[in-house]
Amino acid sequence: MSLFGGRPMVVHKNGTSREGGQAPPAETRLFQMRANSAGNTRAVEVDVVASNLNSNDTFVLVTPAACSLWVGQGASDAEKGGALQLCDILGVSASEVAEGEETDDFWSALGGRAEYRTSPRLKDKMDAHPPRLFACSNKTGRFIIEEVPGEMTQEDLATDDIMILDTWEQVFVWIGNEANEEEKTEAMASAVRYIQTDPSSRDPRTPIVMTKQGFEPPTFTGWFLGWDAEYWSSDPLQRAMAELQQ
Repeated sequence: MSLFGGRPMVVHKNGTSREGGQAPPAETRLFQMRANSAGNTRAVEVDVVASNLNSNDTFVLVTPAACSLWVGQGASDAEKGGALQLCDILGVSASEVAEGEETDDFWSALGGRAEYRTSPRLKDKMDAHPPRLFACSNKTGRFIIEEVPGEMTQEDLATDDIMILDTWEQVFVWIGNEANEEEKTEAMASAVRYIQTDPSSRDPRTPIVMTKQGFEPPTFTGWFLGWDAEYWSSDPLQRAMAELQQ
């Protein structure tokens, strides 16, 4: 992301940078903008539905009639600035829309109002306890827990492992469809020990929430950029091979 020289990295839907790999852009498009801890920004084009909004971020909604820059209550100045730069890249001029002040036309372009990812934690990214993601696996013959570095993405969730997501107020234990029974048992016990031994003086009664692949609640998916509800419907290897052939 830092290679883009202060401008956002943009991931377009259904397209690649290879010659002939670009699909014609849709008339209505929605981009989710998020900044990392260094202030570098990335925009991901997501499905145009209201449920993809997130109080954590800014979004750019492009329609044939207008363009809106939606600012979530937890969005940072870097994300707002990145969204303005994205508008320049797309060649559009946007009107700013604060969360909670949306017009009927805005909701209509998204197919109508819908519940989206919002919570007090998502609205306050300046919290001293950023979310952390850990992978739990026994592939080496012993149970190992490793923190996943960098910005969390849906691709970090390994379907043959267990993941632990710490959002401070909750600890999620995510179960991949191909995870084995030993990993499931050890991960739950590890989540309990993780809370009990945390040196950050957290509440020992912090709830542990178990969630399964494909059934993630908004309180879980809201921490990931560009969450795709259909992501698990295809095989990861087949997706990778298809991308190489484009």
